[in-house]
Amino acid sequence: MFLEPIDFASMYKEHKKQTVFKGKNNKDWDNRSKELAPTMQNSSYVGEFISRMDICKEDVVLDIGCGPGTLAIPLARLAKQVIAIDFSAQMLAELETYAKKEGITNIKTYHIGWDDNWSLLPEIDIVVASRSVEVQDIGASLSKISSHAKKACYVTYKAGGSFVDMDILEFIGKKIITKPDFWYIPILLYKDGYLPQIDYITSQRGSIKSSNAEEFIESLIWSLGSLDEAQQDKAREYHNLFIETNQNQPKPFTWTFIAWNTLKGFPLKCKLQTTK
Repeated sequence: MFLEPIDFASMYKEHKKQTVFKGKNNKDWDNRSKELAPTMQNSSYVGEFISRMDICKEDVVLDIGCGPGTLAIPLARLAKQVIAIDFSAQMLAELETYAKKEGITNIKTYHIGWDDNWSLLPEIDIVVASRSVEVQDIGASLSKISSHAKKACYVTYKAGGSFVDMDILEFIGKKIITKPDFWYIPILLYKDGYLPQIDYITSQRGSIKSSNAEEFIESLIWSLGSLDEAQQDKAREYHNLFIETNQNQPKPFTWTFIAWNTLKGFPLKCKLQTTK
């Protein structure tokens, strides 16, 4: 007896439409570029990501949603060239300033995003998409990056379906529909003939800032879209009760690291880590 196939790509699209965590547009990231650049450019996450890659000096790497150079700068020291693309012009400006400061000359930037035409890009050996796979059509996006990479793809995607601690959401009384979780990606890759490998990276800094109550509320609104007055009051109460007293800081993020060889049917010889 055969079961009917499940259309996971369509399931993802429908889930994406319903989630409270809506993708940010280029203006949103433009406005936060200067604020985010210093912390994104100096993160232990970078070493964790790159240590899991198989990369050599002859590789051309495409960095999708490169931001202020979080991965592009260190990858440029290891590869022949990095092609850095982002739909935020200000993020690219931060990257170019950072590269000049570091004396990096082998990065070429393009002001384009996931849904734009990539035909002008050169041949690519490796594709990376670090924390940037916030797409409406996951199936098409995975096919796109797999077709552009001659060797391998490496992506990270938030595990758990929420950018905000569920404990915080419960306390403030905010009901949400979570975002699509990471498991869509390996299922769709396997369905298309790839053998993805999965690991996990813990990032100490999440999207929720909490140095004071008002910053905490602003961060929650950035992630969730809105909070009513009662929820904002509960958020202040949560901050006063738990964060100021160091009883319960916002939890670290867990990112799912997914790697695959773009030769179908062959596992990737990548350096997966043992999560502590």
